[in-house]
Amino acid sequence: MASDEEWLRHIGRRVIELRRARRMTQKALATKARLSASQMFRIERGANMRVATLLAVARALAVTPDVLFTAGSISLAAMLPGYEPAEAPRPQMRDAAVERVSTFVQGLPTDERRRAIKPLRAASPARAAD
Repeated sequence: MASDEEWLRHIGRRVIELRRARRMTQKALATKARLSASQMFRIERGANMRVATLLAVARALAVTPDVLFTAGSISLAAMLPGYEPAEAPRPQMRDAAVERVSTFVQGLPTDERRRAIKPLRAASPARAAD
């Protein structure tokens, strides 16, 4: 069984591999994950991190967290018998959340609405696919 340090180094190497495959710089990935550039540097070198940080990095790379623990295309499901990945959020849940946010933003004064819409558009999965 691999030690914690070996796992952290492996995760760091996978982050580098996935980042390069997406032609992202360390700084771009750090920004997308809402981390500092120095923190991203440490992660890629195998530094310890919180689970929330690992999830943020996976989200920024557009992968599920288990991909960070695997080599190449081997998934965690193939490595662990009985492992069932969690279901993706149901579309109706996402639609309800979007509706609540939209209603809230529409109630803001114009200048605040403009400031709120910019990051929402940047974070929108539909926009990222365009």
